[in-house]
Amino acid sequence: MGELEVVDTAVEPLSRVEFAPDGRVEYENGRLTAVYPSNADVREFVVAVFNYRDTSTVELPDGAVVLSVGEGVVSAAVPSDAYGVGGA
Repeated sequence: MGELEVVDTAVEPLSRVEFAPDGRVEYENGRLTAVYPSNADVREFVVAVFNYRDTSTVELPDGAVVLSVGEGVVSAAVPSDAYGVGGA
């Protein structure tokens, strides 16, 4: 097995985080963990919250990674360019 990168960080809405979306991504209680090959393409994401309490659908930008779903809210990592903020 090749070398792996591990991102293990606390996040909240509007937090920025970089990881490879095709890797293994887990999220629980505000803690995001991503594991992916070291040579994978990494993107910057912004953590966002989408409300679906009043409807049964939610629209996410292309490339978004769903982190959690429950109680009328979808938490997702949205590519920073789709969120409207540029990288540093």
